[in-house]
This record gives sequence, structure tokens and C-alpha cells, in this order.
Amino acid sequence: MTDVEVHYQDPTRPYPKEDNPLMYELSSYLECAGIGNPLAKIYITTKRLPYFSLFTFLFVVSQLPKLQYVKTVGSIIGKLPKDPIDGPPFIVGTLSLLKQFHSENTDQFLALLGQYVRSLVESTAAGGRSSELPQEVVCILAFLDDFVHYASLPRQMVESHIPAYIFDEFKSNAQ
Repeated sequence: MTDVEVHYQDPTRPYPKEDNPLMYELSSYLECAGIGNPLAKIYITTKRLPYFSLFTFLFVVSQLPKLQYVKTVGSIIGKLPKDPIDGPPFIVGTLSLLKQFHSENTDQFLALLGQYVRSLVESTAAGGRSSELPQEVVCILAFLDDFVHYASLPRQMVESHIPAYIFDEFKSNAQ
């Protein structure tokens, strides 16, 4: 551990050798002791897939109508008790899936969700409907709020795609 810390403090110092068996054993010992963050762990490495973020976006958007934001719970939950979907495990699963790929996929995923939210808000405003956000937008914003929380991402990553006033307002307009 000291060799790894020294390497990260001074990159000119060598990183421990790959054939060091202690590195692999240390990882499993730390996991058994509960020292680690499973949400930040990369389980597999893959080649770069060009449309993976689009696929993930379409999957998430297809499942979000089964969920609703409940202000008293502070998260999204299933609309119907018979639906086998719950918000936090769905968000963590999406995060874990995106974590296995290049971070650019997560950025593209957030950009696609941001574009979708902006288009829904714009169509609502152009239609002359009430100033309240549609339930679908509230659900997506709640998804993004929890996603940023679980991923330990800065909120500015989402705010670069969705205006901050929309992102702030969704909790006040929710049920």
C-alpha cells in the first residue's frame, strides 16, 4: 500500500510490479473488510462502443414511465406495486453499467438526457400549458439527481446540459 501511495504522490517513483501477488490479495482483503466503494469499482474492461450511451439513454427513457417521483420518499419509486422496478437499484445499476465503459459514455448519456429534458420543457412551454414541469420531466430530473449523488459527480456535469433553474425547481413542483 505504501508503494502505491508513494507512486501517486510522486509519479516518477515506480508502481508495484504486476507479478506482485500481494496486490491481488490485498484487494480481496479490503473488500471483505468493507473498505472500498463498490459503486466506483470497474468489474470488466471493454472495447469502445460507439452507440452505447445512446442505447443506455433509450433503455432508461423506456423504463422511466414505470417510475414516479414521490416527494415524501425523496426518490423515484415504482408506480404500480406489480412492476418489478424500483428507483435506487435502477439508478445504481445504470451507474454500474456506465462505469464499465469509458467516462465519455457517461458524459454523452447525461447530454442525451439533458437534451431530452430541454425538449420536453420547451414543448410544454410552446403548447401554452401550465408552468408546472411534466411528470416525465420530474422523474428524469429525480433520476439525474440521484445518479449524480450515487456517482459522486459534481452537479455541474448535469447543469452543463440542463439549466440550473429547471434542475432546482423540480422538487418544489413534485407531488
